[in-house]
Amino acid sequence: MKILPFLLSFISLSMFFLPPTEKEQNKNITIILQLDKDVTEEEQTVYLWSFCNWISGSEQIFWDSAKIEKGQKTVTLQGFAPYAIYFNLGFSKNGPTRLYINAQPKDTVELYISAKDRKTAWKKALKGDYHNIVTESSLYDSFYWMKRRETSKDSIPYYSHILMDYYNKSLHESPYPQIASQSLAMLQMFFKDSIGNDSLQVLKKYVTLKFPDYPIGITTNSTSPVLSERTQKTRQRLNEIFAQRRIYERSKVNTQIGSKLSLKLRDTNGNPISLSDLKSKYIFLDIWASWCKPCRAQIPYLKIALKKYQKSLIIYAVSIDTNHSEWRKAIEQDKTQEFIHVIGSDEQRKKIEAVEILGIERIPRNFLLDHNCRIIAKDLHDEQLMQTLDSLTKQ
Repeated sequence: MKILPFLLSFISLSMFFLPPTEKEQNKNITIILQLDKDVTEEEQTVYLWSFCNWISGSEQIFWDSAKIEKGQKTVTLQGFAPYAIYFNLGFSKNGPTRLYINAQPKDTVELYISAKDRKTAWKKALKGDYHNIVTESSLYDSFYWMKRRETSKDSIPYYSHILMDYYNKSLHESPYPQIASQSLAMLQMFFKDSIGNDSLQVLKKYVTLKFPDYPIGITTNSTSPVLSERTQKTRQRLNEIFAQRRIYERSKVNTQIGSKLSLKLRDTNGNPISLSDLKSKYIFLDIWASWCKPCRAQIPYLKIALKKYQKSLIIYAVSIDTNHSEWRKAIEQDKTQEFIHVIGSDEQRKKIEAVEILGIERIPRNFLLDHNCRIIAKDLHDEQLMQTLDSLTKQ
């Protein structure tokens, strides 16, 4: 329904896309951002862009951008919409990477933005009734999609039925064409086999007749065979912005020998456990996942090391599983209850920021820390952990 997902100085956006048409220059959407102090600890830039569905399902454009100074409290951006659409909001350093803002012509949407919103896609607004209505709808179906992915195969039909009923109800009862059209798109994309093509055509005709002035059928933003020059340059610039943000975030966390690591994640009972709370001469930070066979192949070696150095070693096992049920199941299967197990993703299946900015590109990955949580060795596999601990204890 809404799928897409700096170290450098920023050049004016006008160099990266074609100018809006005369009609589009009459911006009719105002977005006011109230900024938390953690967003303005350093200068950065905020961007606003969207698809132009009134042109084609793939046309994209930057509407506005603004430089944020240190300590700045508010910033205002503007965009254009001939009817209700969603915009994308992104920050170059701290704040959301891609936040959806829903607006109708002449709307003003006001939001409170924090650095904690980094992976937030849908957030309730301080002001903006229409935005909040669409956001609540998105959060609802997002919750049930998550439940559908995390449950057993036997439960998939149950949650599929809930989602189909919800989309069907929204399609028939919502007074908002954006919600009705998006519900139709979700039924077409994910439940076509269950509903049948004839029934889908009936639903499409119903929505088209219900909202004759709304361009039903383009809400999935399908890719056009030929992209305009403006869209090509917009996409190129977006890729540059996202790449620069990843570089920036990884630069904030140093994983070299001698660097200090800080993590505070929740264990299997939901209790937060910080690395700094662990009182041990050595801490082995192991990053793994239930689906990673090489990771689980390391477990016998970790158990041997832990048995020999049980008085001076703690294993802090960070799972990057998005399916928490599979994570807990793997712990039971491997009989690793003596490890301190924590999870690196939240209930929305998103990787927690503190884990993501470690820049882990492959697993298994691990770090051996001293009692001050400073890295003294890393990427120790098989017997290497035992050999390293033996060497350290002899010093």
